[in-house]
Amino acid sequence: MKNKIAIIIVSFISISCFSQSITPAVINISGGSSQKGYYQFEWSVGEMSLINEMESKPNLFVLTNGFLQPYLLNPALNNPNNQFNADEIKIFPSPASSYVEINLFTHEQGRLRIAFYNALGQKVYSTELQTFGVDLIQKIPVSHLSSGTYVLHIELEADQNFVSKNGAYKIIKIQ
Repeated sequence: MKNKIAIIIVSFISISCFSQSITPAVINISGGSSQKGYYQFEWSVGEMSLINEMESKPNLFVLTNGFLQPYLLNPALNNPNNQFNADEIKIFPSPASSYVEINLFTHEQGRLRIAFYNALGQKVYSTELQTFGVDLIQKIPVSHLSSGTYVLHIELEADQNFVSKNGAYKIIKIQ
């Protein structure tokens, strides 16, 4: 009698439990990462080709899986305002003596305008570039500028279906 009761209990428990699901899966057979300065490279071999995105309820976190993905699929959904956030742009060094480097990490595409203004509000440097939604690294020479405080204004006039953005950053120039 005890064996029959034990078998019935185990049967009911096993109906509501599962240990594995039968879905396609691949384990990486090789891969790694490397970092040289502030550049970071990652690679893998043998990943599943499924790519999907999972979001937390208040949209605070986005988790992606599949192939290595340095970007979100729709970054404008996470930063729909018109200001660059800290994940989209890095500007350094400050104070600067010979150059200022701008690293743009946004998926937005369009015309990028970069301008330096001195303390009097006069434009002392400007350039325009086309961005294609991939990393953009631009070094701007500042060795010809005199020591002082400058404002770096960056404006992205977005192509259709993208989000225009801008930002102003204080740069200190030293000799």
